[in-house]
Amino acid sequence: MSGSASGVKVDNTVIEKFHDFKIKKNTGYLVLGFSDDISKIVVINEGVNKVPPNASATEKNQKWAEMLDALPANDVRYAIIDIFYDTKEGSRTEIFFIAWAPDTAAIKRKMLCASSKDALKNALQGIRNHIQATCKADLDLDAIISEKVKSK
Repeated sequence: MSGSASGVKVDNTVIEKFHDFKIKKNTGYLVLGFSDDISKIVVINEGVNKVPPNASATEKNQKWAEMLDALPANDVRYAIIDIFYDTKEGSRTEIFFIAWAPDTAAIKRKMLCASSKDALKNALQGIRNHIQATCKADLDLDAIISEKVKSK
């Protein structure tokens, strides 16, 4: 393998879309991956927020399943999505960063995913929740939410 894996740049559109996602709230989630020539991280899918702001947490989280469908069974991706849940103090929203590297993905792609993750996290400011997932079971929304509620 020639060249360092850290040479993967974060495409500017990723940063712009992330900004829109955070500020405008009309993007439901972003699924990111590597460009064909593996020179940069680009937006591969984006979901639209279809539910009104006053919808229940359950309704707002329906896009989670859509995001999961956008994760390929045997290739790596990153995803950014916000999760809604209720605590005794009221409703909460948190942004989650997911590094998706299924066991069936090529070793080289998994290494690339791991080595580029920090550059991506640094480019996307303000995400405190990170999930490293190797299978869909790692992304069980109910389990993730109950962890969050417990930690509050």
